[in-house]
Amino acid sequence: MDKAGHNDGSWAITRFFREEVLHPQKIGSNVGVLYGVGVFAGAVYFLDKYGELLIHPDTALFNFQSLMLVVLLTICTCTYLRAQAPSLVDRNKTGFVGLFWKAARIGERLSPYVSIACFVMAFQLIMH
Repeated sequence: MDKAGHNDGSWAITRFFREEVLHPQKIGSNVGVLYGVGVFAGAVYFLDKYGELLIHPDTALFNFQSLMLVVLLTICTCTYLRAQAPSLVDRNKTGFVGLFWKAARIGERLSPYVSIACFVMAFQLIMH
């Protein structure tokens, strides 16, 4: 008999696979995790192999200042659009388009910080 009270003569690793991985109640979620890890690993491999063909090195993704400018302009634009036409932004709160709703919420709730960041970015762009 082992420490956990099992007396079936099996190793801990086989018990683990039988009770946690292959158990009928847990197999569905484990397949979902396996699918997610597989897609992630495939994406990493694909981007490692062919990433230089997809993204030009001079895009905003590789320049922090340009990335911050794009983020700030997105927040400001979405906040302005929501103030002018709330139904346009509020109808899509989930998915990829939901990012614009979230950007509008950030602009509304953190407007002093966003405006300070805009002034800092403008000053930096003028001086650079």
